[in-house]
Formats: sequence, structure tokens, C-alpha cells
Amino acid sequence: MNELPMYGGQHTPQVDPNKEFSEQVAALGWKYFYSGDPSTAMKRFNQAWMFDRNSAAAFWGFGIIVGQRAQNGNTEKLLSQAIDLLTKAHELSPSNGKIAGDLALSYTFLGDHLAAQGKDGKKNYEKAEELFSDAYKREPTYPPIAANWAVLKFSVGDYQSARQLVTEAQKLGYSPDPEFLKELNEKEK
Repeated sequence: MNELPMYGGQHTPQVDPNKEFSEQVAALGWKYFYSGDPSTAMKRFNQAWMFDRNSAAAFWGFGIIVGQRAQNGNTEKLLSQAIDLLTKAHELSPSNGKIAGDLALSYTFLGDHLAAQGKDGKKNYEKAEELFSDAYKREPTYPPIAANWAVLKFSVGDYQSARQLVTEAQKLGYSPDPEFLKELNEKEK
């Protein structure tokens, strides 16, 4: 239960709101996430949510972890859930370009998944494009936005734009996935 966003809806803790503590616990959640422990990170994001039910950081963390879980199966359902959680984070913090970029990437992944299933991913790609554009305006020097936008451009067959964005991300210090670069090189031939 404590490894599901908002305790899986199965537990409504009764605690006094404390935004400062929520922010501290969310920061700890990111620390665990970036150290490769998404299970403990989810527990910390749940605590952050428990102390602030409108914590953008908690919803952002929930969305990122659920999106990662989609790689292990139940892809469409989990990506849709990740999008819902990241949308909530984006609504709570609309000027945060990093959240918008992560939401855009989730839409890209859902579009890719649908396309691989022979379904139409176009609406997801269009939403991703809109969000990446907004994210880039807000955070033009944050390398993952350009790098992830390149993934979208690759997905829709705009290899020239994908190359430009990857190059820009590299200039900002980002190291793209070598497999992605290999696939991009092959498409550009």
C-alpha cells in the first residue's frame, strides 16, 4: 500500500498539514529516486503527499515512478496513470518546465506504445509537442528537455529536428543514450 501513489487510495492518514515537512520529505524522495531506489522514493513521496495533499513534488514523483513501472508490463494503463499524476503536478506548478517536460515525455511514450500496437498515437504526440514547447520556453538550459524532445521528434519521423535537439542537449552537457544515437544515425542515412 505504501508503494502505491497516495497509498493506493486505501489509507487516508489524519495528520496536520505541514508544507515545510512535506518539501523536506519530497527532497528525500528525489534523493532515493536518483540513487536507484524507487521503492523507498515512493514511500517518501507518499509522506510528502500525506503532509500536503497539494504537493506538486509528490505528484511529480508519483508520476515518474509509475511511468518507470510501465516498462515492466501493463504499459498503457501505467503510462495513462503516470500522465494523470504528472498532469496533477503540472496543474499544481504550471510554471515548472521540468514537470511539463516529464509529462511531455510520458505522452511520447504512450504515443509510441499505441503506435507499436497498431493504434493511433497522434493525439499523444501532439500533446507532447505542445508540452515540450512550453517546457523549453521555461527551462531552455535544462538538457533533458531538449534530449527528450528529440525522442518525440524521432518518434514522429522528424530526424533533422531530433538531431538538432540532441546536439543542443549535448552542448548543455547531456550524454544521450548511445542506442538512441545509433538509431538516429541509421534513420538519417
